[in-house]
Amino acid sequence: MNKPKVDEYRIDVVDRLARIESTLSSVHKEARDTKLEIQMQNGRVRRLEGGMAAIQGIGSVISIVFGGFIAYLFKGRM
Repeated sequence: MNKPKVDEYRIDVVDRLARIESTLSSVHKEARDTKLEIQMQNGRVRRLEGGMAAIQGIGSVISIVFGGFIAYLFKGRM
């Protein structure tokens, strides 16, 4: 290779490297933003699941009490 071709090749490689670095920094920023959004959603989901577990616990206690009351009422009739 002669000198002008080598210089042109080096300039081309440097330009491609600059574009790759730009793309990489953009992808890194997007990944960081996505990670923050996922952490926020996980917090909301955790809170909602805790609320659902509380409702299910209360519902199970009420159903046991109601079932016991119904069993007590029918106990006298049989």
